[in-house]
Amino acid sequence: MKKIVAFVNPQSGSVPRDGSEALERVLSDLGYTADIISFEEGDVKTTLQRAIDQSPDYLIAWGGDGSINCALTASGSDGPPVLALPGGTMNLLHQRLHHGRTGWEDILRSALEDPQVSPWAAGEVEGQRFYVAVMVGRLTTLSESRELVRKGAFLEAITAAAKNSVFDMETRLQLRSRIGSRIISTDATAGAIVLAGEKRPRFDVAAIDPASQLDLVSVGFQSLLNGWRDAEDVSIETASGVTVEDIHGDPIPATIDGEPCELPPICEFRLIPVAAQVIRSKPVS
Repeated sequence: MKKIVAFVNPQSGSVPRDGSEALERVLSDLGYTADIISFEEGDVKTTLQRAIDQSPDYLIAWGGDGSINCALTASGSDGPPVLALPGGTMNLLHQRLHHGRTGWEDILRSALEDPQVSPWAAGEVEGQRFYVAVMVGRLTTLSESRELVRKGAFLEAITAAAKNSVFDMETRLQLRSRIGSRIISTDATAGAIVLAGEKRPRFDVAAIDPASQLDLVSVGFQSLLNGWRDAEDVSIETASGVTVEDIHGDPIPATIDGEPCELPPICEFRLIPVAAQVIRSKPVS
């Protein structure tokens, strides 16, 4: 019998208040027991480290993208494999891990029927790891607007975009993508560094450089509704490393796996091919 420790963050967007009890019931149905640690207050990283210090065979982490980012980073390539359950608002990482499955119980049952451990890649910028994508430039503040669009509050979404100066054409970035021995340099208003490829990890680097503010508004709202890849005026390169520079020397607005932050005027992105071990659910047949 495998030793399982589970971390549950009931403060995440969609973890129920009785999450620990619900998780225990489903695990029992599957023939497993677990030591369940519920995050109450303080530092998520400290609570996760308590779980890892118990040397489990599997670490279940139930929370949003931020919690799962912390779990994968804390466990690392030599720690226990992580089974991530979706409990946030966006759940970007969970969708990538679990082939689009979205229900926590469905994922848990599928993953534990025949657990398969796989390596998982990460990117790193300024000492912080990411497992889905980093978006840079003022378009990254569309995350607030995106949530409003999902709720059908389109007028409020436009207001939020204007408040955050999302459509400021003066913000100029240079993205330098390393492709083999070559460096491809692209000017952009905004960009995305996206982890891609599972057997051969890489970065897909999307540079957004519209010709006018009207085009930028169009790109912004296409990205709200359809995602960055489906927007026009977006060029994509494949790279093993990336440098992003604000040519005015200003800090760079960014989101790392959906979490807003600010990066320095010049920052380096490096690829970590094996950053953690994960347990994934099966593809939907």
